[in-house]
Amino acid sequence: MSRTLLRRAVTAGLAALGLLSAGAPRPAAAAPPSGAGAPPAVAAPRGAAPAPRPPAAQRKPAGGRGDGARRGGTATARGAPAPRRGGAATAAALPAEAPLELALPIERVTLQNGLRVVMSPDRSSPTVAVAVTYDVGSRDEPSGRSGVARLVSGMMARGSRNVPAGEHLRLVTERGGELADDAGVDRTTYAEALPANELALALWLEADRMRALDLSAQAFEAQRREAQERRGAVLGAAHGQGAIRLQALVFQGYWPHEHPALGEADDLAGAEVSWARDFHAAHYGPSRAVLTLAGGFDPGEAMELVHRYFDGIPAVAAAPFKDVPFPEQTSQRTAVVRDSAARAPAILYGWAVPPRSHPDHHALALAAALLGRGESSRLEALLVGDKAVARSVRVALGGHRGPDLFSIDVRLAEGARVGDVEKLVEGEIRTLATAGPSQAELTKARRLLQAAFVSGLADVGARARALGEHELLFGDAAHLNGELARYFAVTREDVQRVARDHLGPTRRTIVETYPPAAPGASPPSRAPGRAAAGAPRAGGGAQAAAQASPGKGAEKATPQQARGAAARPAPKKKPAKPRKK
Repeated sequence: MSRTLLRRAVTAGLAALGLLSAGAPRPAAAAPPSGAGAPPAVAAPRGAAPAPRPPAAQRKPAGGRGDGARRGGTATARGAPAPRRGGAATAAALPAEAPLELALPIERVTLQNGLRVVMSPDRSSPTVAVAVTYDVGSRDEPSGRSGVARLVSGMMARGSRNVPAGEHLRLVTERGGELADDAGVDRTTYAEALPANELALALWLEADRMRALDLSAQAFEAQRREAQERRGAVLGAAHGQGAIRLQALVFQGYWPHEHPALGEADDLAGAEVSWARDFHAAHYGPSRAVLTLAGGFDPGEAMELVHRYFDGIPAVAAAPFKDVPFPEQTSQRTAVVRDSAARAPAILYGWAVPPRSHPDHHALALAAALLGRGESSRLEALLVGDKAVARSVRVALGGHRGPDLFSIDVRLAEGARVGDVEKLVEGEIRTLATAGPSQAELTKARRLLQAAFVSGLADVGARARALGEHELLFGDAAHLNGELARYFAVTREDVQRVARDHLGPTRRTIVETYPPAAPGASPPSRAPGRAAAGAPRAGGGAQAAAQASPGKGAEKATPQQARGAAARPAPKKKPAKPRKK
């Protein structure tokens, strides 16, 4: 597709969804269904009235100001100008290389208990999304209690003292809504997307989750069993062990990211309900959370509901994250994993790179796109298309607030040699660092990132989560509006520099995953030029038999090939037949 056609397709598609507006016709706002909107018939938390049916008429203009000051909240600066009539963002007539202009309307209010509220109204949307993003994740876990963050987040997702397990899901889905929850390294998010007239229900449920979590021993034991089953499923899946082993080696010596968020087996087996109660008290509460509303709602009416349900939740003295020094990597680290579920080898590369807030992060995102986003990206075209030595290639950034992870995941094709594939991968990275990308490559990568970024915001739930994330990570949800401009400001020289500075051989970690060895077979041997990783930690987060990695080079073969060569005797020479005269 040509540059002009690609740009028109992206813009037209998003305009139809109501995210970008360049004079395109817009669908009329859907009226709330009759008889809908009543809150659930369950016990409301103490100190809060049951959620009323949200008003379907008498709507104020979408740009109306919330009444935070009137109800005791402290209003802060509005994040962006209001959009054109009927839209949540604007796309002006721009030159071919300029990014699409995002202008999501944003209002920010802080309640007296510390809860930050972000509102992004869009009157053209028939749905509304509510998200709560907590400033807590697995990085906050103390040593010896790995997995406790996931235990608590799972208990939050299950229900509360007022909403039994499974009832939250039923209340939302019966009204045509969807639920989402995500427990990450440095944040935890819960969200609902519902018809616009069900805003009161969504806010009541999130306030109840924040106020009245069920921390009983029974709820804890149910969640612990589920966590153990999930850990077993992840590690038992093909190539599940390699990713956890890579993380442990890349962040070796840095506990917040080194240990698996799934939890170590021994820690989960010995976990106690007091761990969950202590962790919840230390890290959850309104002052450690961002409440985000996006979609079809009136800000004034929404703030009345926010005050009704959230004002009574007391502030807590939640503990902020305490960082520790990150030990710099100065030599390559490697490991081998034998995976009983794998059917073909895989190679994982990882580098510790600067955090998401660092100026180099956008250039690293462009480098990841150049290497592995789309069929024409460098590694995809070379390994899957040209050489046919890989079934898939995935290049990604973790998006962490602390030191981040730049990773390459290559799943090999049948018969491909691990050493040969590694040479190809490292050659492309070396070329990117020495010669940089062409301008055409950079332009294509920018467009791919822009299309993915903007189309992702078309979903009202994803938009609410993204705004809450930017409020939490950068202190202002309006930071989201400038993301595309930051990507387009990256130059060819920037990509070349970050590849050279951050993706060098002394900073990389390689984890090779192989199918199970045949009985009596020797492990892959290490060839000159490849340094072995340190001895695996107890458990290793993966319960894998990690060994010193095999060496690279033309002489290196896969374990199957090596076993076959060892088993075959040297061929005998046949006597020459006499020539016929």
